[in-house]
Amino acid sequence: MKARPTKRRRRSRGQSLIEALVGFMVLIPIGLAAVNVVCLISTSQNNEQWAETAARAAALRIDKSSATKAASDALSDCEHNSIVQNIQMTNLDFNLGTGHVTVSTAMDVKLPVPIPGFSTATCTATSIQPIVSTPASR
Repeated sequence: MKARPTKRRRRSRGQSLIEALVGFMVLIPIGLAAVNVVCLISTSQNNEQWAETAARAAALRIDKSSATKAASDALSDCEHNSIVQNIQMTNLDFNLGTGHVTVSTAMDVKLPVPIPGFSTATCTATSIQPIVSTPASR
């Protein structure tokens, strides 16, 4: 009878399983963070579009009070969903001297994959539009 060799070969099945588990522990958080980044980029772009829409609506008015109402009405058309919690106008500067209206908005965003201490974010945007309803001088 032949004697068995004393040196045993390592099996690679257990090592492969451990490598796969460690790999998933690294890749899954990266994937979840990517979902949050894509959500923030998308909502930031939407906020910029809403700020521009509100500024365009305000630019069609002849005074600050009607411009404020028009911008608020434009922002009230924004549809809220599970991600966009709130959008509000933070500043409106109606300056007939320069002929521009500036509207600033803030959008509260609830992240789809909450991170401890960072479950919501606020996206801000500012848009400047020329006032197109300036009355002619007499």
